[in-house]
Amino acid sequence: MSKAPKKPKGGKRTPFYWWRRYRSHKSLPYSKGLIDKIRNGDFEYPVLFEYADWELQWMQQDLDAFITTYKGNQDPKTDSLYMDIEKRYRKRYNLLREDGDRVERDRLGRLVESLSKKFSIDKHIIKERMETFDGTTEELYNFCAKHKNMNADTVKFLDKQL
Repeated sequence: MSKAPKKPKGGKRTPFYWWRRYRSHKSLPYSKGLIDKIRNGDFEYPVLFEYADWELQWMQQDLDAFITTYKGNQDPKTDSLYMDIEKRYRKRYNLLREDGDRVERDRLGRLVESLSKKFSIDKHIIKERMETFDGTTEELYNFCAKHKNMNADTVKFLDKQL
């Protein structure tokens, strides 16, 4: 788990995604080539999971600060304010994890669909190869080109021309 950066202040948020503190990845339009989308990171692992881990770190910082400034007579961990802090961060954490799962499923599905259309390869073959593939997304693109006996550089060049 990476160390969380400084927590951003309020800012302008949409009421539909209030739990996101940072902007979402901006995907390229449909008209762009597949290799451009790969290089833009449209099919990469979403950073929402890292944001969710940061929420837990910020929660712990706020809980520690609450304990040090607590003025009551009982255990601060049983106080309702302590539980409210934890509940608020856990809600945001859970929503970020759900979004991350949904975005990851969508990106992998679109990648399989795009590679299947581009190289006329069965989706099941691509999915099987993806399960054991250790390279980058661009290397998977090159593998699909080689699988169809195509020169990967020529395919990339032609992809940029369209």
